[in-house]
Formats: sequence, structure tokens, C-alpha cells
Amino acid sequence: MSIKTQKDAFLKYEADSYFLRNKHVKYFPEDDVVIKVLREYDCRPKEVLEIGCSTGYRLHAISSLFKHSRTTGVEPSLEAISHGRSLYSEVEFINGTADDLSTLKSGSFDLVIIGFVLYVVDREVLLKVISETDRVLADGGTLMIIDFFSEKPARNNYQHITEIQAYAYKQNYDELFVASKLYHILDKRSMSHSKKDYDLSSDYYDKYSLVTLRKDLSAGYK
Repeated sequence: MSIKTQKDAFLKYEADSYFLRNKHVKYFPEDDVVIKVLREYDCRPKEVLEIGCSTGYRLHAISSLFKHSRTTGVEPSLEAISHGRSLYSEVEFINGTADDLSTLKSGSFDLVIIGFVLYVVDREVLLKVISETDRVLADGGTLMIIDFFSEKPARNNYQHITEIQAYAYKQNYDELFVASKLYHILDKRSMSHSKKDYDLSSDYYDKYSLVTLRKDLSAGYK
């Protein structure tokens, strides 16, 4: 592969490495803020897509919690998919990236989760990622974005890729959807990245956020 873009570098050097670095991190559904929000709002999704699903551990938890839900995960790491398939047979895995969801039908999901993906997306394809996410989410569906908290947009060196200059981009990605007037924020909460619990401190560097939005094609025009 000729490495010309951040996407190329991520696929070659980082996708599997990211999984292997985090492979032994324990996942507890009761501590997952996504699961908490779904429960608190009594959200009962039927068709769930997670972009950047790793081994599918969160999708498995959702399948266990909502017995009639069907789960699909998009993941660039073949190592993660191989491991996930050995654990969670109910999850449908797709090896791919967020800017090309062409194997998925338009409007086919009522819940889409994007977890810690957007901050490393190559800026050349960022709007394609937004477009593809919007395309596969049904009108009336729920979008959940997990990413670093950002009090202002920032670009930092991405330390795990050294072969080319790569960046981590912190910004409020929900704003890209809300600006269309087709998405509306239902819930936004911030957590400590190190402690994984709710955080009201001013240590913005150590925060991440979960934003829950509803897609409604007509509400913004009433």
C-alpha cells in the first residue's frame, strides 16, 4: 500500500495495533455510558450499527439487553474481527471504514453508534463519514457519538503513527450533524477519560463525551 493519507497510514500501521494495545482492557456493560443512556431513555433499538466496533463487545451487550435487536459492526482491524467472531456469533462484522458503508442499505438502522472514531478520521474524508452515517440511519433514529470532550477545536500529533504526520482532531462532532437542522441533541454528558465516571471538573484535557441525537427530517422546519 502506498501511504499518502492519514487513512492509509491508519489502515496499515494502526488498526490492528490499536486493537492489540487495548485487547486486555476489561469491558463491563453496567459501566458503559452508552448502555446507561439506552436504559435511562428506555430505548429499544431493533437494528444497531456500531462504527469502530472492535471485537463487538458493546454490540453483544446490546443484543443481550434487547433480545430482538440485530447488531452490525464496522471495524478496520481484521485482528479485532477475527477475535470478535470467535466470541459473539450474533454480531455481523464488516471489515471496512466509516467513509464507505456502501454494503449497507440506506435508512436500515434505528441506532448508530460512533465510538472514538471521528477524532482520527482523515479530514479529506470527514464529510463523507458524516454523509454515510446519515445515509444509513433511518429518519427518527438515534445517533450516539462518543469522542474526546472539546471546549475548542484542537489538532494534536497522533503519537501512535510515526511513518507520516498524523493528527488527532478534537472538536464537537455533534455540531456537524446539528448544523443541518436534521439532528437534535437529546442528551449530552461528559466523563473523565481516566476514571470513566461523570466529571464536572475543569480538566478538559481528560474528558470525553457522549452525545445522543435524534434524526428528524421535519422537526427543524416547523
